[in-house]
Amino acid sequence: MSEQDKFEQVNESQDSYPSRRERRAQRRADRQAGGFGWFAGLILIVIGGLYLLHDAGYLPALTNWWALFLLLPGAGVLSAALGAYRQNGGHWTSDVLGLLLFSLLFFGMTAVFLFGLNFGWLLPLFLIAAGLLLLFSPKLAQR
Repeated sequence: MSEQDKFEQVNESQDSYPSRRERRAQRRADRQAGGFGWFAGLILIVIGGLYLLHDAGYLPALTNWWALFLLLPGAGVLSAALGAYRQNGGHWTSDVLGLLLFSLLFFGMTAVFLFGLNFGWLLPLFLIAAGLLLLFSPKLAQR
């Protein structure tokens, strides 16, 4: 391979690499699409603070403190729902509602395990919500 071919190959690879401005714009778009990465960080800080207060003796004993970690996937799914809502121009689609329902499932499971609630009331509510979502999803798609 001649020196000229090597030079052209390097220039082609540099041309395909996005500029600093393009990379910054892509990161900004990614942040706006997801939107709530800070929310998961805030939840981790709160969980750590609660755990620290519990160890110091300022909070009563929580036997199911591990249930707080169910908030993390719930926050991630809620973030995805808000990102999908923004990408659809502020319209409630079946994708957005499905993600929202799934995040509420995580939050409900957290409440059930953390506070020792009866799980029997949560499952029928989510079955009804899923059925309503299936019934109304064709109407949402028409909008």
